[in-house]
Amino acid sequence: MKATTILTILFLTIALVSCGQTTKSKNSKTEFKALAKLVSSGEGSKIYIAKYKIIKDFSDTIFADTINVGYYFYKDNQEQLDTVLLTLTKYDGQTELKNYFICPNYDATIGIQKAKVDFIGFDYWENCETGKGECKPLNFIRTKKEKNWFLIMPCGGTETKVMVSSADKTFSQEQHLFHDKCPPFLALTDLKDGKYFAQMMACGLGGQVEFNLTTSK
Repeated sequence: MKATTILTILFLTIALVSCGQTTKSKNSKTEFKALAKLVSSGEGSKIYIAKYKIIKDFSDTIFADTINVGYYFYKDNQEQLDTVLLTLTKYDGQTELKNYFICPNYDATIGIQKAKVDFIGFDYWENCETGKGECKPLNFIRTKKEKNWFLIMPCGGTETKVMVSSADKTFSQEQHLFHDKCPPFLALTDLKDGKYFAQMMACGLGGQVEFNLTTSK
């Protein structure tokens, strides 16, 4: 086979691969996930737009404190969901709205799902660290139908390291966050009932807290 023929085949192969990669890149959309609390319900005509305050951003893109979320009115959730897990894509069209995202395919039943969120406060954790206040083990309870269950923990300062483990040593997880990625969180949905310990190392907070997970009958 002549050198010119080989070069032609290589060129066509590279061109086809490049075109395929470009098409894939253009058609793909990055999804963002975040825990959020409803500020105002969806309003509009064809497209409903609701407003949410971000509790925890799971994506690499920093959300604003409050965002607008669009979806088709006929793909709305039938129940009013106060605390939710959002799955969103950035709106690419023209709009005067700031911080505007849409549910995938404008479907709120996919993009806006019910979530259960429990918290450990800064003051409580500090009590456990210093021994100068209330520090009884915390109890977090779920129902058997509960999905999307998360625990939000306090930031300890500019840099926070949190280590969570179960009392029976079957589970352990570590997070190392800088302030712009706070707060630390723990996905509780798939964890079994029992006793857990969370230890923190940070410039403004430290020590250990204890909590129990329970599923109600």
